[in-house]
Amino acid sequence: MRPEYHKTRPLVLLHRGPSPFFDRLVAEVVGLRLPLFPYPVEAEDPWKALPCLAPLGLAGMVLAEALPPPEAVRLEPEAQAAGLVDLLVPGAGGLAGQYAEGVALERLLASHFPGARALWLGPLRPALAPFLRPLTQVSVAAGSFAEGEGFLAHLPGRARGHVALRREEVAALALKADLLLYAGGWLSPEYLQPFHALLALVPVDPAVYGRVHGVYPPEDLLAFRVRAVLEALGYPL
Repeated sequence: MRPEYHKTRPLVLLHRGPSPFFDRLVAEVVGLRLPLFPYPVEAEDPWKALPCLAPLGLAGMVLAEALPPPEAVRLEPEAQAAGLVDLLVPGAGGLAGQYAEGVALERLLASHFPGARALWLGPLRPALAPFLRPLTQVSVAAGSFAEGEGFLAHLPGRARGHVALRREEVAALALKADLLLYAGGWLSPEYLQPFHALLALVPVDPAVYGRVHGVYPPEDLLAFRVRAVLEALGYPL
């Protein structure tokens, strides 16, 4: 049966504050005329809603921010690798936990930066490291060598680059990178070169746009994440 003829089912988004993800999700659902009814719920403990998903006929539950999975949830490989879930989908075998943000990042990199050499700037997010696979090499600016090596350990051996602790080392690695992965914090102008592409996981100062070849803002990753959620719910785009 064609998706547009399916019975409309609720899709709940649990969040703890304003979430740009919801607006993007609604726009995609409306634009594609999908039989989903997204609605936001502010909740401190999202796991209290788990027993209600299947009995109420919900299509799934999206978390604005990924969390470690609860017990009795079957994890898809991506969620297993990350140790986090941001989407739960009820099915015949119970609840399946997925990590749509990781899937989205990997697809974005594969689409726009296959084979690029990257430098991670800002707070390290080890849960996202396994999804940097489309890149040829990833180096990191870290607060300690152990922290940086722990992040790189999640990558295939061939893709593990270098750990930089001092500003001079970071600047040197930036000169060898095609792509800067910006995860927040202070972004020194000395790291930015006209040949760089910058993928921002968080909002970036508008002044950066004129210093690099191109900036991919958080909205780009958000778009890929929405598509990953809809695909996991059975609506491939």
